[in-house]
Amino acid sequence: MNRNNRSRPGRLAVLLLAALPLTANAALYTTVGQKLDRRLAVIAAAAGQHRTQPMMAAALTRELLQQNSPLEARWNTAGQVQVYLHYDRQGGPPDNAELAALDASGILNSPALRVVQAWIPANRLEAAAALSEVTRVSVPRYAVVRRSPPIAALPRTGSVDTQGDQILGAAQFRAATGYTGQGMVVGVISDGDSAVSTDQKTGDLPSNVWNDPNNTTWQSSGAEGTAMMEIVYDIAPGVKQLGFAGPATSADFLTALNDFASDIHANVIVDDLGFPGVAMFTNGGFATAVQQFAANHPAIHLVTAAGNDGTAFWTGTWNPYTLPIPVTINGVKYTQAMNFGTATIPDTRLAISDAQAGDSIAYLLEWDDPWNDNSTTNDPNDYDVVLFDSSTNQPIACNQGINIGPAPGQTSGCNQSNTQPLDTPGPQPVQGSGATLGTSSSNAYLEVFFGTGNPQNNPGTHLKVLVFSNNANQIQVSPNTPAGSIYGQSAVGVPEPGTATPGETTVGALCAVSACGSTNTIESYSSQGPVQFGIPGSGSGTQPPETIQKPDFVAPDCVNVTGVGGFSSPFCGTSAAAPHIAGLIALLLSAYPAGDDPYTLLQNSASQPAGGSNPNGIYGFGMPNLNTLLTSGTYPATGAVIESPASGASVASGQGVNFTGSCLGYDGTSAFTYQWNFGTSAIPDSSSPTPSVTYNSAGTYTVTLTCTNKVGPGSATSTITVTAPRFGGGGGSGVLGLVTLIALCAVMARRRHRRLH
Repeated sequence: MNRNNRSRPGRLAVLLLAALPLTANAALYTTVGQKLDRRLAVIAAAAGQHRTQPMMAAALTRELLQQNSPLEARWNTAGQVQVYLHYDRQGGPPDNAELAALDASGILNSPALRVVQAWIPANRLEAAAALSEVTRVSVPRYAVVRRSPPIAALPRTGSVDTQGDQILGAAQFRAATGYTGQGMVVGVISDGDSAVSTDQKTGDLPSNVWNDPNNTTWQSSGAEGTAMMEIVYDIAPGVKQLGFAGPATSADFLTALNDFASDIHANVIVDDLGFPGVAMFTNGGFATAVQQFAANHPAIHLVTAAGNDGTAFWTGTWNPYTLPIPVTINGVKYTQAMNFGTATIPDTRLAISDAQAGDSIAYLLEWDDPWNDNSTTNDPNDYDVVLFDSSTNQPIACNQGINIGPAPGQTSGCNQSNTQPLDTPGPQPVQGSGATLGTSSSNAYLEVFFGTGNPQNNPGTHLKVLVFSNNANQIQVSPNTPAGSIYGQSAVGVPEPGTATPGETTVGALCAVSACGSTNTIESYSSQGPVQFGIPGSGSGTQPPETIQKPDFVAPDCVNVTGVGGFSSPFCGTSAAAPHIAGLIALLLSAYPAGDDPYTLLQNSASQPAGGSNPNGIYGFGMPNLNTLLTSGTYPATGAVIESPASGASVASGQGVNFTGSCLGYDGTSAFTYQWNFGTSAIPDSSSPTPSVTYNSAGTYTVTLTCTNKVGPGSATSTITVTAPRFGGGGGSGVLGLVTLIALCAVMARRRHRRLH
């Protein structure tokens, strides 16, 4: 049945709803507002009272200063709020015409997530929720860059190569085999590729860098993507093309994957983005969609940064401590808090240090209740999380249902009425907020309270806490448990049972160059595994315990890049490590037959920098070194390249032609035999690397170069067109010869005319 003809309120109802006075819209809150995420419901209620301006101004200021939490709603200057409109598979998404009637913009349908992403005017949020196809309206999952802690920039001039090229054996592999990533296309997903043209002028990037037209949000917001592409190009300088996308949301990210697949036919895609707030006790809708993309595109190799959350993560089991004196925040009394200490020395504080005064930090807490991205029912269970300033012991941000940060115009405190429900603000078991630290204080602490305001409260007992800085400063929490700090697409394992290569190759950062001050040790901030999944209970929400081995490999960070666009060099963090592995995969894809899986080859070439099991949750399988493949006898396929003349070149009959070719591959000695066939029996074959021949007959000839070593033969073909001598000779063109002939005929005719007279 045509979904546009089924029974529903229809566009007329939407238009009528949109045309109602705001006060009338506010009256619909009891029936329509329940479909709104509570963060959006607060905005809708403010719109009904014509008081969104302070709220919008504060949010835009936080975004401008990069102080906004990835869990809060985003505004634009037109007074629109970005949302996910959830829909079910049977009903399908709302029509674009319906959304246009609500003055929506930036409409993007993501079937994998079953959401339509759109910017909706604040005073039309309830109208959007009233659409019959919409099951729920939520805040999008926003990306954060897995950016490294800042390091003082080093002066750079001219072209720069990453030290990882030597450390990973890529330079040696290219020199021995001649393979450079020929024919491969690599896509990079990050937060900006500004100053690409500067790198192209110095040869640090190729001339053909493709920008995804559907993901321009972050295209000019920085140069981290530029630095990542530099590393890929250092490792695999023969790639056919590089591409870039800058997605801001999880829906944008999935669009970028599909664009790389369909528009430039990428062989490798590498990203350095994280999406705080996605599921951490299960894959969730976003990671499942990435996993499904991997299953649907087995020829595309996905590589991702593990994350820089190793020092800023804690996981454990709810350990209640009965407070000797109950704590009251916003009128809510708490009698129990999480004990991060011991039974004999209790400590309810999760200390946050190493931030800088004035930094904007964000935090989130997840617990192991069932996770359903498209559920329409809020999780009735809840923990409440409060962020305190260490110097004053006053709350500067709290989660008691829906709160995100201080009130507009305030720099600290909790902006939450105790009349609001105290369960989690959405169907998913996650709480989070953020705040800007005072200029005189750099330390803070979290306390996790049992949300006793809800009589149904019975949350899962396994907890995960993540803290991060929008200013890229490394955060340290104490106590700290780095194991398990990998989440989202970086936690994706094999795409389907029976496969060996993971849906995502996850890369940690190894301190392996002089900039680190030590050798071959894991960076303290590099996120670690293994990933522990599992949701207890019964029914559809149950997930049995599962351990996923992550990371897969480690690679060097704190490496040199050009520093164009104001980007810091050396480049540190897992964002720098991941493109090294992407470049290695491009090299391997160009060098080995299709039957040789690059992931397996990386495993075979990797070594553990430290003792322990192989693989393990710190180093994975270790750090690859492609030179190890050659010394162990894992030789690439033999190939050939005809370098000149270019295929399709044209020469005149009788003109000498100089051919140049190269052999690719390695058999332990780099000894090759050359065999040229020039496409005609009139010219004998040649075994010279640079033969010179002459074609005496016009035609199009197929030239073949066959290289042979102990591994076997490999061939390349090219065409050359031979033209017949042009009339007129003497090295002139045919046109000039014809003109000369006409002139001679004219002279002879005049002479004959004189003799006759």
